[in-house]
Amino acid sequence: MEYNQINPFLFHFCKELSIHLEAAAKRQATIEPSEFAELVTNATQEVLEAYTSGEIDLLAYRNTSAEEYKALAIKSIDSYADTNERIGKITEEQAELLEQSNGDTLINFEKITEKFNDIQNHLSDEVSRANDVIYTLMEQVKSLEVKTSLDPLTKTFNRYALNEHLRTILDKGKLNFDIFCFMIDADNFKQINDKFGHIAGDKVLIFLAKLFKKALRDGDRVYRFGGEEFIILLNRTDLEGARLVGERLLTLCRNNKPLFQNQQITVTLSIGMTKIKETDTIDAIIQRSDTALYKAKNNGKDRLEMEL
Repeated sequence: MEYNQINPFLFHFCKELSIHLEAAAKRQATIEPSEFAELVTNATQEVLEAYTSGEIDLLAYRNTSAEEYKALAIKSIDSYADTNERIGKITEEQAELLEQSNGDTLINFEKITEKFNDIQNHLSDEVSRANDVIYTLMEQVKSLEVKTSLDPLTKTFNRYALNEHLRTILDKGKLNFDIFCFMIDADNFKQINDKFGHIAGDKVLIFLAKLFKKALRDGDRVYRFGGEEFIILLNRTDLEGARLVGERLLTLCRNNKPLFQNQQITVTLSIGMTKIKETDTIDAIIQRSDTALYKAKNNGKDRLEMEL
């Protein structure tokens, strides 16, 4: 959460407290410390209630969606509420210091302004420190998500990410558009490793991952399922469109050969395709894709087979 996301709360808090102070100043020239502390508490509570009820809209300060606003507001309110107790303590301490220094029980509004500025500065410092912690945590979360979702070699999504994505799709219960699953295996991959070495095998996997990414649309996803096997999820296409994508991948792989130590490595693919159904489980999807891939292998490799 950045400072400019919390700043509107500070702005409205100061504005609300100023209104209370102005009203009090019209009634009297001085104010007791306990009254000042009560004004701070009342202003804080009114701002929090205004955000909770939606009277104050963060959308005026930040271009974000309603859901993002809701989440942001909740986090900001919680953060501000946690700070409220500390503000009260600071106010009490400053009021006591004023009493000790002045030797009387009344506070001049000019001195209130000076001390209130101290409160604002302290709160800004607390917010800045909190933001540093939040930023660090967010970066750590992002780093962890990348590590747990991406295959370190090919930089495609990994099997964990595949399961999470499929679970999200199936949990909806109703599919608004067709989704097809490809299970892809590099043919004769063991022979490539035996002939050129495992480093060459890794180069081939990286080559295939890049080929898939370039050939697919932004909404399609590539996953490394394990070893030399990949899975691709195609969104928003029909059966014929999915078949054409599969054939295009086969052609691209035939016509493009990765180089290793100035030697071209011939690579072909076997592809098993299935359509995801609303009643599917993750295991059922994988099993049908694997069955189709087995057909492709048995029927000569370098081909696409379907299990629908």
